[in-house]
Amino acid sequence: MYRREPVLGVVYEPLTDRLFVSAIGEGARCNHRPMQVKSNPNIVKGNIGWIQGHKVQNDQRAVKLRQFIDLKFKRMMRLWAPTLQWCMLAKGDIDGIVLYNSEGDDLYSGILMVKEAGGIVIDFDGNPFTGMKEEPYLIACHPDNKEELLQIVREGYIVRES
Repeated sequence: MYRREPVLGVVYEPLTDRLFVSAIGEGARCNHRPMQVKSNPNIVKGNIGWIQGHKVQNDQRAVKLRQFIDLKFKRMMRLWAPTLQWCMLAKGDIDGIVLYNSEGDDLYSGILMVKEAGGIVIDFDGNPFTGMKEEPYLIACHPDNKEELLQIVREGYIVRES
């Protein structure tokens, strides 16, 4: 981090011997191969990562949004290592990420990975995400899928409040 912005991200996945590296302005790579976030013209038939903070595991708003997303997409995944989800999005292996108030500085290496691979990271209001936030609520995807994924998250909030 430099001035509260990620500038270098390094993630090693020992089970597959994959090294993910991103540096501001230099792109993102997996084992020296460039990575690119992929567009999905039918994102609801895609795979979405869900990342939720430990301190909000029992938050009813989070539970309802997670259930809504789980029913809306072909597959929703939750990993024990959320940073790997960011790398999967950067590599084009999943179609998006919805993050609900997840804490931890390792989050920022993943955000840089996605941005350097051509993806976008926005908050739940649709604003570009920069810097660091104590309680982030984020959506990450290919720019082509921004509006549809944002709309689905907003629908989930309407369901959540009823």
